[in-house]
Amino acid sequence: MQKKFFFAILIFFLSASLLSHQRSESYSKVNIENEENHKKATVEFSIQTSVLQRLNLNFTQDWEKEFTEEVINNFKLSHNCQIRKTPFLKSSFSTGYVTLFWMTDCDTEEIEINFNLFFEKDSSHTHIATFTIDSEAKPEKVFTLSDRSWKETDKKTEETSLLKSFQDYFNLGFNHILSGFDHLAFLLALLLLNLSLKRLILIVTGFTIGHSITLVLGAVDMIKPASQLVEALIGYSIVIIAIETVSSITNFHKTYNRTLIYLSCLLLIFFTLFGYSKFLIGLAGISIFSYCYLSLISIHKDFSITFVVTCLFGLIHGFGFAGNLASIGLMEGRLLPAILGFNLGVEFGQILVVFILALLLYYLNKFLNKNIDNLRVYLASGLACVGTFWFLERLL
Repeated sequence: MQKKFFFAILIFFLSASLLSHQRSESYSKVNIENEENHKKATVEFSIQTSVLQRLNLNFTQDWEKEFTEEVINNFKLSHNCQIRKTPFLKSSFSTGYVTLFWMTDCDTEEIEINFNLFFEKDSSHTHIATFTIDSEAKPEKVFTLSDRSWKETDKKTEETSLLKSFQDYFNLGFNHILSGFDHLAFLLALLLLNLSLKRLILIVTGFTIGHSITLVLGAVDMIKPASQLVEALIGYSIVIIAIETVSSITNFHKTYNRTLIYLSCLLLIFFTLFGYSKFLIGLAGISIFSYCYLSLISIHKDFSITFVVTCLFGLIHGFGFAGNLASIGLMEGRLLPAILGFNLGVEFGQILVVFILALLLYYLNKFLNKNIDNLRVYLASGLACVGTFWFLERLL
C-alpha cells in the first residue's frame, strides 16, 4: 500500500512538472523624440528564451520571422506610425534573451500603444515598458490582460505614478509567488523540515531578505546574472531542501550526500563532453556547497545553519527577477516604491501560502498520526524529482 501511495505521489509531481512555471514576462524600452513635423519612436523589446518555450514558440528554421511578425502585429503603436527599417532581432542563448529592435516615424499626434502580445497563450502574462520622451524618463507601464493601453500624455498616470508603481509591483510580487510553481515547491520543502511556526516565519522572512538584496542590486545595475543558470539553480534549491528533509527523518545523511556527489560528477563529465563548458564552474561550485552543507547539518542540527542557507537561496531566487529590473531601467523616482511593493507582495504571498500549507499539514498530521513522517518522505522525494527535472530542463 505504501509503495502504491509513493508512486501515486511521484506520478502526480512528475505530471505537475510539465506545468513548470517561470514567470511569463516581457520587457521593452520605448524612446520617443519630437521633431519639427513628425516624431520618431524606437522600441527595444526583450523576452527570455525559456519563457518563449513555455509560450509554445517552436524554434524551427523560420522562428525568427514568426516571432518578429507576432511582436510587431501585437505591439501596436498609433495607426499614424510606420516602421522605418527592417526590425533587427538579436538572440543570445548565453544570456537567455531574445531582443527585437525597430524604429517608426509618426505624425505629430500623441502616440498610443496597444499591447496584445501573448495573452491568448498565457492570460497571466505581464509586460513592463519604460519610456523616454525627449531624453526625459517617464513612469513605466505594466501591461496586463485587463490593462493593455498607454497614451503619451496620460496626466492621470503622471499624477499617481508613485502609488501606481507600488500597487503594480505589489501585485507582481504577490502573483510571482502564487503563480510560480517553483517557489511554491520551495516553500512546501521548507514546511516539510517540520520547524515550529515561529522558526518557519523567520526562515521565510530570511528568504525574502535574500530575495530583496539581489532585487536592489539588479535594479541599480550592479549585477547581471546569467538567467539560464539562475533559473536552474532555483530548481536545485528545492532538491537540497528536500534531501535535507529525507536525511533528517531517515538519518542516512552520508548515503544521500555520497549519492549526490556521484551524480554531480557524472553531470560535470556530461557537460564537459558535450560542450556545455559555460556551466562547469557554477556546477562545480554548487556541488562543493551541497557536500559541505549536507555534511554540516548531519553533525550540527542547528536552525541557524538552515536559516543562513535559506537566505542564500533567497539570493538565488531574487536573481531571477533582478536581471530583468536591470535591463528595463526604472526611473529613479519610482525605483523605491517598485522594489518595496514587489518585496511586500512576495512576503505577503509567502506568508499566505505558508499558513495554508501549514494548516493542511497540521490536519494531515492529526489524521495520519504516526505515519506523518512517511508522508513527509514521500512528498520530499516527489519534490526532489521535480526540482531535478527543473534543474536539468533549464540547463539544457
